[in-house]
Amino acid sequence: MTTNNSDNALLAAVEQLPNLVAITMTKDMKQRDAIKLLDQSTLSNARIATILGTTADTVRGERNRLKRAEKGTAKVKEANDATGVEG
Repeated sequence: MTTNNSDNALLAAVEQLPNLVAITMTKDMKQRDAIKLLDQSTLSNARIATILGTTADTVRGERNRLKRAEKGTAKVKEANDATGVEG
């Protein structure tokens, strides 16, 4: 089975949909907030960087900072749960 040019064009357009949706979702967000949102997706650092107009290294660094911050928050929550402190 062969594909014709219109099939190829359609496939190319479909492949761009996640980028377009991500751009729309993060349009007025700060870069950190946009990375935090897109971190929940399966997009690579390079793809997120392309969407946000930055570098993959910037995205990777921010994802690592977010992950460390999340671990710190989880440890505080676990400690509070163990002592019965709410908040």
